[in-house]
Amino acid sequence: MSEIFVVGGGCVPVGKYPLGSGRELARRAGEAALRDVGATFRDVDAMYAGVAMPTSPQAVLAAKDLGLTGLTVIQVINASASGLAAVHEAMNAILAGRAEVVLVSSWDVPTTKEDPIKSMGFLPPPALFGMWAQRRMHEVGTKPEHFAMVAAKNWNNARAIPHAARRADHVVTPEEVLAAPMVAAPMTAMMCTPWVYGAAAIVLASREGLKRLPGARWPLSRIDTSEARSEIYSGPDHVIESQVVGPPEISQRTVAAALDGAGYGPKDVDVVQVHDAFAIEELVYAELFGYSQPGETERLIEQGAFGPGSKERFGLPEFSTDGGLIGRGHPGGPTGVFQHIETLRRFREHGDRVGLCQLLGAGSTCIAQVATRVDR
Repeated sequence: MSEIFVVGGGCVPVGKYPLGSGRELARRAGEAALRDVGATFRDVDAMYAGVAMPTSPQAVLAAKDLGLTGLTVIQVINASASGLAAVHEAMNAILAGRAEVVLVSSWDVPTTKEDPIKSMGFLPPPALFGMWAQRRMHEVGTKPEHFAMVAAKNWNNARAIPHAARRADHVVTPEEVLAAPMVAAPMTAMMCTPWVYGAAAIVLASREGLKRLPGARWPLSRIDTSEARSEIYSGPDHVIESQVVGPPEISQRTVAAALDGAGYGPKDVDVVQVHDAFAIEELVYAELFGYSQPGETERLIEQGAFGPGSKERFGLPEFSTDGGLIGRGHPGGPTGVFQHIETLRRFREHGDRVGLCQLLGAGSTCIAQVATRVDR
């Protein structure tokens, strides 16, 4: 089987942009990724784009701005999981021998004001996740302070990330998070992802394709597995519609398959990037991925687990090291690409060796990818 490497990447900061500027952001992110690996668009065999919002620019238009070279251009739409879905399909192209160097580019800035979740018929996500949090408080005894600890950790992680949407000029405390305006109890505004736009791109290559990329810098991130699953029927009480992320088991099943395919167990992972659009999610995923048990997670968070130094102190990975969807922001399609940019950064700057990326797509789907640091 071919090795598939994340060789480098580029992005624009996550934030507020004028409607209709998505094509320009896509060009800037794509050019930045190509510069990072010392390549031009002519060196690329295919471009896969992950776009979540229906009126964001089409992939072929973004490709034209990078060069008219005749390469394969494929657009993938899979809600919040669109970025990882584009990576998934780009990997398939390399594994099939159809490409050796692929640009995975993702952006979302619609041309008109819209709410894609509303147009799909779902309840507002803050309401759904607020109810999820309330249920956990009833069943497990979780307190709003625990959600605030998760959010504060992610806000503080984002402070060191140049492209993050929320870069506080001070250390954020749980008390500050709790005091923020209430959105959907117990979720305050600082516990929720902001409504933002952006663009990000990475260059994937086989080992043979690396020969075309003079800017490749070791170590690299090798994506060992990519699993994409949808929900399964779980009985007469199963809710078919109006669920943004589906039943929790979808994440458990997908991540377990990805780790098993890579030959790893949960404790082998050093850094985890998750769909943490709301603070409740990180607690649940820690349990679903095999890092703690319900009721134990809150105690671990109180002690600082899943934050800086977690591996050394607890033998548990750090979560959302660039601030995640709460701190870095969630511009839709680009989020999965940002996760791989962060994983590569952690491999290079912190010496982490195994990373896990996970995202959910409204509807509901889940994609999980496992990456390993490779030094040569």
